[in-house]
Amino acid sequence: MQRDDESYLDVMDKYGEKEAQLYSEAFDELLNASESANHDVLGVVYEELGNSSDHFGQHFTPHNLSDMNAEMVIDEDPDPGREDPYSVLDPAAGSGRLLISAAKQLPEGTQGEFYAVDKDSTCAKMAALNLTFFNMDGYVVHGDSLTQDYHTVWATEGSAFGGSVHELDDDQWTNPYDQEVSEEPEDNVDEKEIQEDTEENQQADTPDIDFDEIRETQLSDFTSRGDTP
Repeated sequence: MQRDDESYLDVMDKYGEKEAQLYSEAFDELLNASESANHDVLGVVYEELGNSSDHFGQHFTPHNLSDMNAEMVIDEDPDPGREDPYSVLDPAAGSGRLLISAAKQLPEGTQGEFYAVDKDSTCAKMAALNLTFFNMDGYVVHGDSLTQDYHTVWATEGSAFGGSVHELDDDQWTNPYDQEVSEEPEDNVDEKEIQEDTEENQQADTPDIDFDEIRETQLSDFTSRGDTP
C-alpha cells in the first residue's frame, strides 16, 4: 500500500510461499470486510484478539457512538461553496474509528484532511491503514498528544485508484507544537502614566461631597421627629 515493491519483496523474502499466500488471502478478506461493513473492521479484529489477554487495555469507541458523535459535530455544511478541505483531528485516535465516521458524515462534495495521533505504535499503524482503506487524505502520528512528542508520521492520500500511505522523513514533517507562536506587540505605554490618568479621571468624575454636613442634617431630622438614630 506504500507503492514500494522493493521494500515489500525484501520483507516477503523472509517468509515462504505458503505464508505469503496466507497473508495475501487474509489481507484480501480484511479489505472486503471493511468495504462491505463500511466501518473499522481492523480495530474489531484487534479487540477480539486482545480480549483473551489479561493485560490488554485497548477498547475503542463503538461504531454507533462514533457515528453519533460525527453527526452531532458535523450536522450540516455551513459553507456549501467552501473550497478548502475541512480539518478533523483525533488526539487519541486508536484505530481511527472516529475519523472514519467523520469522513462518512462530511457533506457530499466537500473534502476533509484527517489527523490521527496515538501513543501506541500498533494503534497508530492501524489508523494509517484504515485511512488508506477508506481513501482518506491525512496524517497519522505515532506520538503523545499531551507531551507533544512524536516518533513516526505516516501520510495517507486518497485517489481514484484507492488510498496510499507512506512514512515521512524527519525533514518532511514539522511538529506544529515546536513552532513558536508570535504574539502581538504590546503598545509602549508607561503603566505609571495609565494609573495617574485613571486616578485623575476618577477624581474628575467624583463630585465634592461634604459628608459632615450630610451627617449633621440627618441627625437634625431624627431629633426633630423624636427618632433615635
